[in-house]
Amino acid sequence: MSLWIYEMKKMFFHQKGLLFIVLYFVLSIAAMILFDKPVNPDIERNRSPYSFYLDQVRGPYSETTERFLADEARKISEAKVALQKATDDYYDGNMEENEFLAVSGPLENILQNEKGFKLIYDQYTYIRENPGNRYFLYTNGWDGLLSHDKLDFLFLLLLLLLVAPVFGFEFDSKMDALLLTVKQGARRHAMCKIGLALLTVAVLCLSTAGLRYAFYQLKYGLGNGDYPLQSLSYFGTSAKSSTLFEAFLWITAGKLFGSLCFAMLILFASVCLKKYAITLFSCTAVILLPYYGLPLESSKYFLPGPLGFMVSTGFFRGNEYKRNPFKDQMDVVFREVSFTAWSIVFAVTLCLSVAMFIVILIRRTNEWNVGKRSYGRRGFRLMLVLGLAASGLSGCASPDTNGQRDVYNYSSRQSFENERYRFYTDDTDPENIRIMFEDKKTGEKGGLVRNPMTALTRVENAIYGNGTHVYYMKYDFDKPAFREVVDRFSVVEVDTATFQESMIFEKKLSTDRSTMPGLVKANDYDAGFYLTISSFFLDDRSLYFIGQDEIRRVNRLTGKMSVLIRCPVIKSVAFDGRYIYYVNEKSQVVKYDTRTDSETVVPDIVTDYFVLTDTELLFLNRKDRQKIYALHLGNAAIRKLTDKSVLTFHYDKPYIFYVNQSDLKNYRIDMDGRLVY
Repeated sequence: MSLWIYEMKKMFFHQKGLLFIVLYFVLSIAAMILFDKPVNPDIERNRSPYSFYLDQVRGPYSETTERFLADEARKISEAKVALQKATDDYYDGNMEENEFLAVSGPLENILQNEKGFKLIYDQYTYIRENPGNRYFLYTNGWDGLLSHDKLDFLFLLLLLLLVAPVFGFEFDSKMDALLLTVKQGARRHAMCKIGLALLTVAVLCLSTAGLRYAFYQLKYGLGNGDYPLQSLSYFGTSAKSSTLFEAFLWITAGKLFGSLCFAMLILFASVCLKKYAITLFSCTAVILLPYYGLPLESSKYFLPGPLGFMVSTGFFRGNEYKRNPFKDQMDVVFREVSFTAWSIVFAVTLCLSVAMFIVILIRRTNEWNVGKRSYGRRGFRLMLVLGLAASGLSGCASPDTNGQRDVYNYSSRQSFENERYRFYTDDTDPENIRIMFEDKKTGEKGGLVRNPMTALTRVENAIYGNGTHVYYMKYDFDKPAFREVVDRFSVVEVDTATFQESMIFEKKLSTDRSTMPGLVKANDYDAGFYLTISSFFLDDRSLYFIGQDEIRRVNRLTGKMSVLIRCPVIKSVAFDGRYIYYVNEKSQVVKYDTRTDSETVVPDIVTDYFVLTDTELLFLNRKDRQKIYALHLGNAAIRKLTDKSVLTFHYDKPYIFYVNQSDLKNYRIDMDGRLVY
């Protein structure tokens, strides 16, 4: 007992282990409080309306749930139409204010939970794909606790700082030779050190798991732990039969086993290498090199050793695939770990740990082994240090930004102009609509798209331009025996300096043919959306597609799609490189921030149509009989540009062209509202 107390004092006080432990928990709690973000932020922003619907559908999918959601969708749709009509009548002077308030009040009560309904409906579209093991529940708590493959680097550092000195300091202080002369005490002393280290690691691992569980329980709530694991989309393709809480316990057990194996590895390295610093570097390399270096995300789970178990989440994931646009096939990005594979990895890792334990006892018992050194080990140590240094020097460069972007307007989606060229859609021949370019200096004209297989490709007439680059959309067709099928959707970039084309996005749309067993394919709803796209724009990271009643964002790297904006009718949309401007169902202009995923209503504007310029927002003011007004984007100052009602207008820098509502004649004015002849 006295030996245990001595070793505890040595570990926790002389080697400052207690300080490291306290610091670890302080930093862990601070990191969770400061940096934890919900997996689905929209749920937290609309917690009350989301909870309103979740309480009514919580649990397994049923026909009653489907009917309820269908009825709610119909009620909300009808309320939107009725509210839009009442709003139009009020702004057009056909309805008094008291009458408008009486009509709009009940309709707004129906629509107050609309955003919550959209969230629960998105969850419904996921659950109905496999209703047998997917339930309705509040997901942010369990997603935060389980849905990640991240290594806890703070915990990794703590283990290194606590375990490495157990034997390492003996070699640095030259006490190892003296301790090995005690024939009756060497083995007992070594077992005491190993036992204390493993016990400390086990307590810390379980405490960390308990801390994380408590944090997510307090912040989000971890209800419905008896629901199937596949209720979380992260585990949607998993073949494992487990509940959420059972998965947490198994993952915690896996992390405990992995942490103990890693602690044994540190002890083994410190005894064999006999250098504290080299022990730290080599053990860190054993974890980090496969963690970052393996090409397949699931490879670390098939590799014997502590890494896979220290993460453990991946043992519950299923097969996942991503389309490769260059090979026109689906590439596996995560391969499910079967129970047989897990058993083999577990057995091999356990055997290695037991072998390391035996080697430690042997080397800490043989007192004559202290003076022997191997030149081969020196070379091995050097290689480890150099490998770690190389991995530390490597890094990922952040994506370049294009700086100032040209303003995009939905009303001008068929034309674009840069310093040298004017691009436009030539629709003089309805059966052969083409995207053309015109050299502004020479007047030379030509077709932008160079497509030798026009019979199998349809180029859309919407274009987007930014600087010297122009983008267009196309559909590729597959022609089986009896019908024509849209097979692929693509976005193509054209560098107008050389007119060289490059494909920046591609999506396979034909879902009637399976490309490989177990493939996780986009559902028909997502595939069908690509057939309704009327226009698009993009930034450095994402593509934004405008459909019939919504705007979606697609990550250019991963292909992940998300719905940003839903609106019954897309009337006017603009994009300045960061903010999306659009008209909502109440004829208000809304400004959506693509970086923070937040939106604000631009005050004092009621309109159905607007055009965004570099400095102003031009709009038809419904409050003043459809006259053209301008809102300054910097100071929000509003000024009137016309005294006459306008039917429609467009902006062609530096002039505004409009059609007078009374005489239907065309007029041209400058940005100060002066008539230009």
